[in-house]
Amino acid sequence: MMHIIAVAAYVQGHALAVLAAVVASFLVGFLWHGPLFGKQWMKFNKISMPKKGEATFSMMLPGIIASLLMAFVQAAVIGRAFEILALPDFFSAFIVVVILWLPFTSLTIANEYAWAGKSFAHTSFDALYNLASMLAIAAVLYVTL
Repeated sequence: MMHIIAVAAYVQGHALAVLAAVVASFLVGFLWHGPLFGKQWMKFNKISMPKKGEATFSMMLPGIIASLLMAFVQAAVIGRAFEILALPDFFSAFIVVVILWLPFTSLTIANEYAWAGKSFAHTSFDALYNLASMLAIAAVLYVTL
């Protein structure tokens, strides 16, 4: 329980940094699923480009809320971890994020996608997106320590 309170205290004391980290995560998501790799993402998920007027904000709202919550929790936990570890440099912050990403995100995606029969390329694509998002969060939080 004390760790949850400590994370909440971190968020309270670093609200702007957490907000900036969430924005950075959303920026990575926009770029990854849009101009950088949008066509590949749509191909992996067997999605065709919606015609004008077909895609509505209400269709995207559940995903936006889930992404917002995920980025917020990741920022809070990563920020508190940085605070505890008193990291000596930027590279150490990235190493911590990779250590958190590998078992808790990458391997979870790999397990789910393996059972769903998705390709290694699709699995890697989504796992690497999550790593990029977490690294963006880490960069913002480390700079604002």
